[in-house]
Parts: sequence; C-alpha cells; structure tokens
Amino acid sequence: MNPTGDRLLAVVSAYAAAFEDLAVATTGRTSRGPQGAVLAISGARVAALNVIISPRLEPSAEEIMALAVEGSPWEFPWSIQVRGVPDPLVAEAAARHGLTHFEREPLMIRYPDQGLPAESLVDGLRVRAVRDDELDVYARTVAEGFEAPHEMFQVLADPSLAKIDAITFYLAELDGVPVGTGMTAGSGDLTGIFNITTLPGCRRRGYGRAVTLEMVRAGFAAGAGTAYLYASEMGEPLYRSIGFRTEEYLTLITAPS
Repeated sequence: MNPTGDRLLAVVSAYAAAFEDLAVATTGRTSRGPQGAVLAISGARVAALNVIISPRLEPSAEEIMALAVEGSPWEFPWSIQVRGVPDPLVAEAAARHGLTHFEREPLMIRYPDQGLPAESLVDGLRVRAVRDDELDVYARTVAEGFEAPHEMFQVLADPSLAKIDAITFYLAELDGVPVGTGMTAGSGDLTGIFNITTLPGCRRRGYGRAVTLEMVRAGFAAGAGTAYLYASEMGEPLYRSIGFRTEEYLTLITAPS
C-alpha cells in the first residue's frame, strides 16, 4: 500500500531491501524503524554498504537517530541515505554522529516500454553469472574496479551471499580473465543494478555498457522489466544513452574522508 501516492517508493524500498539482504547474510545486523527506515550493516569497509536508508520522501529524523543509536558502536564506515535534499533535522542527526559530508547520486530508471535492449556484442567479451565458488574472484575484481584495497570489499566473498535468491553477481571476462563486474537484486517487477565496474586498464571499450545491458536483459527474462540504479553523475550520460532516465536524487551522508 502506498497512501502517499509516491510513485518511486517501491523502487527506493527495493533498493533498501537489497542492503538488508546483504546484511542478513553477512552479519545479521539489520533492523527497521516504525516508518520503514532500514538499518543494514554488512561489515564491509565501505560507508555505502553499512547504512541507514529511509525510503520515504520525508524521512523521520527521530527514526534515523534511533537506528543510529541501535547500530552503535559503528566499527565500520557507515552512511545515512535519504531521498532529495536532507532537511535540517536529518542533517543535524547525522552530524551528531560525525557524518557531515554530503554526496548526491541520481536515481535512474529504465521502464519496460523501452523494450528489451539488444544484446551488446563487444569482441571477445563474455558476461556471465558468478558461480558460488567464485565469490572471492568477484570481490577482488570489484575492489580493483573501484581502485580500492581488496579488504574493503572482502565481505562480498562471504559464501553466505550465494544463498540470497534475489541477488545475482556477474563477471565480465576477456578470454576467461575478469575485466569488470555487476550485481542485480530482484524484487517483484524491479531489477536493481549495482557494482558496475571496469578494471582501470580496460575502460572506454564499452564493457560497462555491455554488463549493464546484459543485466537488464536478464531482468526482462525473469519478468522484471523495470531496471533501476543509482549512478555517479559522471556515469549518468552513459546510462541515459541506453534508456535510463533520471527521476530524482539520493543523498549519501558520510564522515569526511
């Protein structure tokens, strides 16, 4: 039920649920507030993967503060994520915990009326789902794609992640050698797209585009023709060129680096 008429609530709720699924599998540290905000601690050394997310357009600062206290002590980098521009009470709640850096990410959606995208054929590139015994390879490739130390994403090698039915991990390979990654999280008719990376020496060859299109196609095959992702502002033109459009923005509030 969506009494507010908020047409994007289901999308942002699915996004929050994906983090919840990861946290259930890795640490078990999750909680929900009375108005639907989600606390999900995956144990990754990445602020975006240990989160409090409010799917509501008007988040409750009181609810966010209560979840922040529940998550304490925060032994991992973490973030508060809200839609649009945080109101002063939310910003104040975040600042009490040392979160004062604000970053904006566009929510981009590709609707079913765009149709099934054509297969993206890049010479020699193969995009495939990761086997259960390959999660360590996946985690290392994600870290290299983000140009980060391997330990930051080591949680993605946790064997328990293979048990999450709604989540599929992808590798892009050239001659069997990983050059990029992706991840999907299914929820009803929605396909969430995450972790699009390309190794530094392999960029500007269409690999990220190919991975994204393959995951959209997989969503169509599973009956989930609406795809969504949160892009960097630099990546926004690429996703727009393959049928995604920006609908709103998410604000990540983190500690200053």
